[in-house]
Amino acid sequence: MIYLLTIFVGAVVGGLISFVANKFVTEIDEQVLVSQIKLVSLGCVSGACLSVFLFSRFSSWDLLIAYSILCSGLVMQTIIDLLTHRLVRSITHLMAVVGLTLLIIHAIRTDKSSSLISALICAVGGWVLFFVVNKVSPGGIGLGDVRLVPVLGWYLGFLGYNEAIWAIFIACATASVIGLGLITAGRGSLQRKLAFGPYLAFGSIVCIFASQALPSVFLV
Repeated sequence: MIYLLTIFVGAVVGGLISFVANKFVTEIDEQVLVSQIKLVSLGCVSGACLSVFLFSRFSSWDLLIAYSILCSGLVMQTIIDLLTHRLVRSITHLMAVVGLTLLIIHAIRTDKSSSLISALICAVGGWVLFFVVNKVSPGGIGLGDVRLVPVLGWYLGFLGYNEAIWAIFIACATASVIGLGLITAGRGSLQRKLAFGPYLAFGSIVCIFASQALPSVFLV
């Protein structure tokens, strides 16, 4: 019963997220036309799947809420970025505030100060890396990505350095493979900007739920 309720709630939330994302898309660019029914249906399926993963991954209420907000925000940002090549600042800020508050609460409750240190290091390190890339190659990484990465670094670094490093690697590798595939198929070019937000979201979600399957990047 609880399992079915989890799926139902996740599907409803996913549908609402897709509906709100479509509203953001319309506000950003009225010329972008997308089937709202298909978008909401996709959101319902994504929400149902993510809800099962979240309840299987986290048992404490603070982590469950924090990473639920993160996943919800990433789904919304992915839809918006794919359709408009923009990342909404307010969504990123909401994920940041929720993550900062709830993960600090969890660390205090469970006496895991080391998790906060790794989260801070990964957040700052991710921001510095993407800020430099943005300045060196402005057309490759947008400011929206620069703002999003430290938020992801905070969440993933709280789980461990391995998760944060793998998330960036998976995002870059996936974007490169798909970008080259589009160029080979004649549907892209080196000058065409690729929405990087969805790849950051994909890498983050993989590392949150499949971290145990990832090899360690450290020798010890």
